[in-house]
Amino acid sequence: MAAVSRSDNNCDSGKPVWYTGWHTGVLACATCVVVVLFINVGFTIYATTNPEHKVEGSIGTLYEGSCDQSKKIGLWLHLVINAHSTLLLSGSNYTQQCLAAPTRSEIDPAHAKRWWMDIGVQNVRNLFLIKPERMLLWMAIGLTSIPLHLLYNSAVLTSLGVNSFVVTVVTSDHFEPGAYSNLTGVIPYWGESRNVSSALESYNASTSTYKDLNPSECIKLYNTDYVSSYRNLFLITQHSSNSTHNNTLLDMIYVIGYGTSSNSWLCSYCRADDIHFYQVPREPCNPSQLISNVTSGLPWSIRLTTGEEVEIGGCKSERAAEKCKVLFSLKIMIIVICCNFVKACCMVIAVIRSREPTLVTLGDAVDYFLRVPDPTTMGICFADRQFIESEWRHGWRTEPRQWKQRRETIDESTVRFPRFQEILCNFLFLIILIAAGVSLRLGIDHEGQYWNTGIKSMWNRGFGKVNSISQIDVYPISITEAILLVNLPQTILSFLYLTHNSLFTCMLMGHEWSLFSHSHHTLRITSPGPGQRSTYWLQMPYTYAIPLMTLSALLHWLTSQSLFLVLIEMWQPFKDEAIPAWPVLGYSCIAIIFVLMLGILALVTAAWVRFKQFPAEITTVGSCSAAISAACHASEAHPEEIVGKKLRWGDVGSEPYLGIRHLTFSSEEGVRKPVFGETYLGNGREGE
Repeated sequence: MAAVSRSDNNCDSGKPVWYTGWHTGVLACATCVVVVLFINVGFTIYATTNPEHKVEGSIGTLYEGSCDQSKKIGLWLHLVINAHSTLLLSGSNYTQQCLAAPTRSEIDPAHAKRWWMDIGVQNVRNLFLIKPERMLLWMAIGLTSIPLHLLYNSAVLTSLGVNSFVVTVVTSDHFEPGAYSNLTGVIPYWGESRNVSSALESYNASTSTYKDLNPSECIKLYNTDYVSSYRNLFLITQHSSNSTHNNTLLDMIYVIGYGTSSNSWLCSYCRADDIHFYQVPREPCNPSQLISNVTSGLPWSIRLTTGEEVEIGGCKSERAAEKCKVLFSLKIMIIVICCNFVKACCMVIAVIRSREPTLVTLGDAVDYFLRVPDPTTMGICFADRQFIESEWRHGWRTEPRQWKQRRETIDESTVRFPRFQEILCNFLFLIILIAAGVSLRLGIDHEGQYWNTGIKSMWNRGFGKVNSISQIDVYPISITEAILLVNLPQTILSFLYLTHNSLFTCMLMGHEWSLFSHSHHTLRITSPGPGQRSTYWLQMPYTYAIPLMTLSALLHWLTSQSLFLVLIEMWQPFKDEAIPAWPVLGYSCIAIIFVLMLGILALVTAAWVRFKQFPAEITTVGSCSAAISAACHASEAHPEEIVGKKLRWGDVGSEPYLGIRHLTFSSEEGVRKPVFGETYLGNGREGE
């Protein structure tokens, strides 16, 4: 019956609350989500209707051409994607917190059953006590976040076009008219000998696509992980066919322009078998040292498959248009758009349907419990969250108690921050830091076999740039499996943001509560009345929320550049065809270092919040609705009149009919701090 009478006293329960308090915040979140939705839809329509590139197998092409340009486009698109992802995540978290906040008609029956609810923080326990409609909206917003974190970053992919090429060693008079060349004399059998023969005849007839290079230029041009702007190459020796050879063609090898040794043919090579020709160095190759030697004037000599060494006097390199691409996945974009649309609809419905006054902030709860005192918490003005859990919840009767907090400050986080969230936050931090640290160590050890692993060298290799060394061998793997694997860290980071957000929310709520023990303050209400402050944020001001969102966006983007997916497309030497693209997982040590630095910064910040000291002259209620209610039994005859004034919590003197001192909120100037050893009780008997 108590719950019914209190609901009857709620004269403004049916008052519309549009465009006030948290409704304005949710509308702002919905607006951001709708803007992101329009951008995603517009991007998808543009990409699918682009006349220059057709969508094939749900994979479309946004750009094809320069590899450097495709890297820049991919980098900036991923930066935009991570900004959008952070907006969707923070907007979802804000709306979910509002949806899970109890209404006045929900909190009274819960207290009557000795169940307490969370106020001012993101939580799950309230879902079992709120209306099913809001619970379904909360779940829909949460569930649509999972595909976004797993897939959104892979909506845009980069494809690296690399050229396989043939290196042909010829005599100095090979390109002269009438020179004799016998292909079969060089290659007894090769499946593409007809293509090679016709290609060589074409090269001899017209060399306009070839560029003449000296040995130093040639080595520099082909000393790369991936050959993309050049392909087939003639190495011109110092020998003529008339002097020591009766054939202008001396040797020919097939080089796969991709791999950890794609440039080792510059030192030496040999034929693997009679059908396929691969570069197989006889001895360790150091092309960088070779470049230094040739640049300084030393000769460039190559050992032929016959064992003979010849000196290279020049080169002819075939120019080729770069075929790197920026791709997008139509399937992923459709999933992202659907999740985006559901979020927008849920947020709009939340504003339209949630018209009952809701206890979203600490000020909302204090305002309500002062106006309509809760009989279930009467007589326990000293109650904190621990007391509510251990005694009030079980319905035990209470007696007057002494104030035993001697210290001026305490570590409130132990009461303020729920233990499960604390463990989860630390666990996620541990996963991120250990995974990043182990990955960095393994990456440096692996790259150290080939490169200098100094900071400058790693910086030059860049963020999110694939190379033949910095790769994770997970072959064979499908593109879908690679997408899920590469985005798994993004999901962990999203959960870390939510728990980190909860930590700051709890800390700021404890800070706001502690201010009432020092001086008089006005209440911060979502739908304020006269003398009260309005708010467009919940428990976390923008001075905290914006840096936290920025940190989250940077971590997501750096992670996308630390572990990334690239499609390798291999083009054949004599055909304008490519073998089917295959996924490669690359990593960037310098990006991992930045992830570690930001992760440690976030961990230190969390530790600072965890051990921050707050005044101990007030009960540590945390987000517990019953503990807040216990502190709000005012001594004034008409407590609803004081909610519009500046309030302070503390010792307001003895109750006339009990003779025992009382702790509560008051607008009077005579409020003092609780006295150690003093006995306190509420302003009435429990149950009255």
